[in-house]
Amino acid sequence: FLPKLKEISHMQCKITANEMINKAVLHNMNIIDPSSLLTETDNTYTANTVVANQFCTNLSMDITDELKRIDPESISIPIGAVTNLSFLADKGPEIPFRLIPMGAVDVGYETAFSSAGINQVNYKIWINISIELKIVNPLYQEPIQMQRKIMLADLIFKGKVPEHYFQMTPKNEYLLTE
Repeated sequence: FLPKLKEISHMQCKITANEMINKAVLHNMNIIDPSSLLTETDNTYTANTVVANQFCTNLSMDITDELKRIDPESISIPIGAVTNLSFLADKGPEIPFRLIPMGAVDVGYETAFSSAGINQVNYKIWINISIELKIVNPLYQEPIQMQRKIMLADLIFKGKVPEHYFQMTPKNEYLLTE
């Protein structure tokens, strides 16, 4: 009985958190230019940490504002939903659950550079978002931690391809490739 109620309330909690995150991400993605996340100096690219941190701060503030705006949301789950019988799913008295926004929103970023071919580099930036909501009802209360990882940029930089290069084979033999 209780596990089914927990499962339903967890899903509703995640839906609410995703809506807040999606709204804030959409707003902030329309503001930032992905190319501003990089700094180029003499064909060397580095992450522009000032811009990335500013984006994370703005995103965190927007999600926190969304948290403050929502009233403790009430979810009513009919008793029939816990029976696993589809014809009873919406029947019976309803058990109220409340989702209470609590805790802080944590937003950070991570980057990765990887080889994408001869003298090509793939640069990726992800935003990591963590948010906490609390489920409260007459039977139990529980904090729910929600985490999302969102791709902010996926860029490929092409360098000059050399006319000749050496490739090492598995048997430690050198090949000259043209």
